[in-house]
Amino acid sequence: MQSKSIEIVIPCHNEADNIIEIVVRSLVWLKKHTETYRVLIVDDGSTDGSQEKLLELIKLYPEHVAVIYHPTNLGIGQAWRTLYDNTSADIIFTCPADLQFDPEEFSPAIEHLDRVDIISFYRNKKQDYNWFRNLLSWGNKKFNKIFFGLNIRDINWTKMYKKGLFEELKLESKTSLLETEILAKAKKKNKIIIELSSNQYERINGESEGSGGKNTLKVLKDLFNVYRIIKKFK
Repeated sequence: MQSKSIEIVIPCHNEADNIIEIVVRSLVWLKKHTETYRVLIVDDGSTDGSQEKLLELIKLYPEHVAVIYHPTNLGIGQAWRTLYDNTSADIIFTCPADLQFDPEEFSPAIEHLDRVDIISFYRNKKQDYNWFRNLLSWGNKKFNKIFFGLNIRDINWTKMYKKGLFEELKLESKTSLLETEILAKAKKKNKIIIELSSNQYERINGESEGSGGKNTLKVLKDLFNVYRIIKKFK
């Protein structure tokens, strides 16, 4: 069992049918690996009853579940930023709320954090990705490689981070490109990043909120903004 504290952080938007199960799974996994643990959730303006489910979890596990509420939906980037700004554990483990992820499969990865700063997992197969999302993903990877020297296979999938990393990197982004900012800045700081494979399971409940065509111009704007942020970072 780890002596280090571990925190699983979960962004939630309209995941009423999934949130209880993924939090319980996370708590079971955490209890196996450390005595000091917490699940931290940001509810990003849910309107489907997720907030009521989260209140149930707080009552059941008051010492190990904490929730931060956004009164309106601010988007996945701001949800992650809120989570990262409020973490306190030695190891931060990011987790989606959609039950397409099983914490049990990631147990062997913990030991790597004795020698690395970031573990970036990549999906063996991406579920729920249509041709447009695959195109955006491909474009994002090319952008990261050309402009930042980042050769990361799956920049927006789950990760493990060492304590103190976010403070050192002085995060600025509040968009879906926050992970790009983290990894590009970490590379500039010569942090050790490794990649490990993982599974992603089909979504059973709820709907995916992936990028659509109407967001393309916003993504391009965000790309240039994160480029500016990273170029001035020292």
